[in-house]
Amino acid sequence: MNPSSAIPPGRFGRREIDELRLLLRGGSVVDWFRLHMEQPDAVRAFLRLNEFDPTEVMDRARLDDLRDRAQDYLREHLRYRLPERVLGAEIEALFELASGKGRRAHRLYACLTLKVMHILNHVEAHELLSMLPISNAEIGILLHAKIERVVRHLRAQRFPLVDFAGNAKSLNSTVGKLLAKKDTQAAQVFDRLRFRLVVERLEDVPSLLVVMIREIAPFNYVVPNQSENTLVDLEALLRRAGNVRVGEREAAQLNEAVAQDIKREQPMNEFSGPDFRVVNFVAQVPLRVDRIVPFQSRRLMGLGPLVFGTAEFQIMDEATAVRNEAGPNRHTLYKRRQMVRIRERLERGRRARKPSSDA
Repeated sequence: MNPSSAIPPGRFGRREIDELRLLLRGGSVVDWFRLHMEQPDAVRAFLRLNEFDPTEVMDRARLDDLRDRAQDYLREHLRYRLPERVLGAEIEALFELASGKGRRAHRLYACLTLKVMHILNHVEAHELLSMLPISNAEIGILLHAKIERVVRHLRAQRFPLVDFAGNAKSLNSTVGKLLAKKDTQAAQVFDRLRFRLVVERLEDVPSLLVVMIREIAPFNYVVPNQSENTLVDLEALLRRAGNVRVGEREAAQLNEAVAQDIKREQPMNEFSGPDFRVVNFVAQVPLRVDRIVPFQSRRLMGLGPLVFGTAEFQIMDEATAVRNEAGPNRHTLYKRRQMVRIRERLERGRRARKPSSDA
């Protein structure tokens, strides 16, 4: 991990812009048609972020197994005819092909393979977690420790991070959220673990987001449809920082995406104040557990070495953080608005009282 090597504020390439767009919009990597990881070193760094060590024999075997089963699925269930260059390709080669190093057909089928590998790994990690003798609280401790390591390194490198806080949602808060929103189920409460990071200036927000998707939450595990961005005009920040120019066609795509990214009339959370501004997203962070929990059966070993810890991240600059605690944005008023909704919902269907004869 080396946050100090992160790209300077605003100096983003095509890969960074795509990943920021996905995070800010709450998109899914399954909808992508191209990666931007042409160099083997970038691929290996990405694998390590996903908790796979490409130099370890067992991890290589796990990746090869995921690839083979993904390609079997594509051929047997979806009837695709995969090119020879893609069939059985090493993981680095798959990423390079998915990034356009080769024919267009190679890029397509490499992308398809990586997408199915991603889903298989995710499903089996959740199955593994259900079978291990480990609690949600212990997963939370592992997740908190991973994030704190990155934060300590950022501060050691004088990154402009002025505040960091992490906490677990209380039982009362969880119950209140479920009562307030009728389309929410317990399995969908993503913010049981919440982390708040504040940087010095608004211009520092994109750089922090890049560090987070490079060191903590890989972009492929950002939870779709759970992002809120009422803070960052990405295009304006890139232009102000003198970012490298992209082609006209790509710029048009970026402009269209930015129009959806920002300036929502209402925040995603209906109880927030009218001027509350934040970048908020949910991610499933990969955690390595095979070194702390003994695997007693071949079945467990076949599910891989990972589980996921789900967390909500709030990102903002210092001035915005101050404004978010003032006036109608205050947290006490947020809780009051939520309490009114809870009481209304609990009392729904109650018969109206008859007027008192004394009235």
